[in-house]
Amino acid sequence: MIVVQFFFILLLVGPILWGWRNWVKYRGTSTPKYIANYPTMINSAVLYALAFNLIFFLQELFLVLGKKALGLKAFLYHNNHNWVGEHPIALLMQGSGALAIFLIGLLCLIIFRFILYSKSIWKLFVLWLAFHGLIQSIPQVMVTYFDPGTDVGEALVGYLNLGQPFLLILAITSATATAMISIWFSRQLLKFASNDVDLSNPKLKFRYIRFIAVGAAFIGSILVVPFRIPPIGQAITPFIIFVFSIPWVWASAAVSKPNIRTSNRINEKIFWSPIILLVLLLIFFRLVLAPGLEF
Repeated sequence: MIVVQFFFILLLVGPILWGWRNWVKYRGTSTPKYIANYPTMINSAVLYALAFNLIFFLQELFLVLGKKALGLKAFLYHNNHNWVGEHPIALLMQGSGALAIFLIGLLCLIIFRFILYSKSIWKLFVLWLAFHGLIQSIPQVMVTYFDPGTDVGEALVGYLNLGQPFLLILAITSATATAMISIWFSRQLLKFASNDVDLSNPKLKFRYIRFIAVGAAFIGSILVVPFRIPPIGQAITPFIIFVFSIPWVWASAAVSKPNIRTSNRINEKIFWSPIILLVLLLIFFRLVLAPGLEF
């Protein structure tokens, strides 16, 4: 337990210590004038919220489809799912949602590789889909060590009966992977910087990441809240994901060196199509999913 708690604390405190080290190391670095790019932050925030909600929806959808495949009656809600009936492997299917979005995250990474040179704003959407597919699934394994009553916990402990030693290894691997994946995404996000942003200057890297990732993810998390409530306890979920991952994206910006530079249109102006899609998705969540959809 102490070992897992150490890695859990390190996951939260690590980027803070790294950020303090960066401040000491680069405080004397000269910084050219940098114009704040709020369109970048707003566009990224909306795409972040879209990606979060779609990935969470797909997780719950595959949880429901898993129960449906067993012949059980299942119900899909805006922030949860439920089912009626019993089956010998129903608990195993509680891991189907996390597994599905993990695979979707990997698929989005492959798609991102094929559209690497695109200037479309939707390239960032694909990247955020990949981010949430991985970051919403992998930490669930770590959480299982502390709470076997979660969806993944019911699959790993309730059905597979994994012992503490194996859960310990999985939890440490999950915490480490969460940090490493977040660091990798920092490098990918820097590729969206405008050509006038000097990425050889660590302070400018931090500033760009503060717009496209930190500020965008925080605002995006706020935009997710109307999709989650009620109950009010569901509103904390996007901020938990933020705390686990985005500080690592920010802290590692100075050492992230994008090998490809493809300035993107998200830096130019605010685009309305993602905002319209987010509003339509909210209407679908509140009018269709909140009352419950039977499968």
